[in-house]
Amino acid sequence: MSYRVKRIDPYWMKNPILPIVAVAGVLVALVAVQRAMFPVAIGGAVVGGVAVFLSTKPAVSAVLATLGLLGGLTTFLIVPNSQNAAMTVPLRLLSTVLFTLFYTVLMDGVVLLIAVLYNLFSGVIGLGGLSLDLEDEGESEA
Repeated sequence: MSYRVKRIDPYWMKNPILPIVAVAGVLVALVAVQRAMFPVAIGGAVVGGVAVFLSTKPAVSAVLATLGLLGGLTTFLIVPNSQNAAMTVPLRLLSTVLFTLFYTVLMDGVVLLIAVLYNLFSGVIGLGGLSLDLEDEGESEA
């Protein structure tokens, strides 16, 4: 059996306003950082991050959050570098939680971007897609 993957669908909520809100939030955050308006930058980043998080299926976000948690634990608690070694344990735990959140949102955005590009190249432009060759195991001989 041979199958062709024509479309990748990691989207949870297919609302056309969510990508616009995500891009607008990131742009507001970037402009606000350039102008040293940090509360506005934090608000824009939070709005963009929530829009990205709401766009991605929960299973994808859960996998990426697990990877982010493992990375945060490794970076801040298990094997801290010389810059993190002087931090207190509550600060290390807070850093781990923030790293997990940032990693999850950032990688959710990357997954969505990869899906958009794959769907563009395989479906709209017609460059083909992934092919999966699957075999039937057959019936077990008893």
